[in-house]
Amino acid sequence: MGRDRQAKRQTRTVYAPQPKDDSKPPAVISVELDEDEDVEWIWTHTSDGESFVTGYTIVERVDKDR
Repeated sequence: MGRDRQAKRQTRTVYAPQPKDDSKPPAVISVELDEDEDVEWIWTHTSDGESFVTGYTIVERVDKDR
């Protein structure tokens, strides 16, 4: 039963926003989510004005059909 349920599971890959300066490799490249999940990116902002994703939190997907 568990295997059948897992086989039917739909997932999607969401890619993290990339920094403007490509000289630094990103801390997070992508996250695989179930169809009922979304991702909230955790950003780090440096004193020189750079911003980049350093983590994420998986949250329940909010219905966007409003």
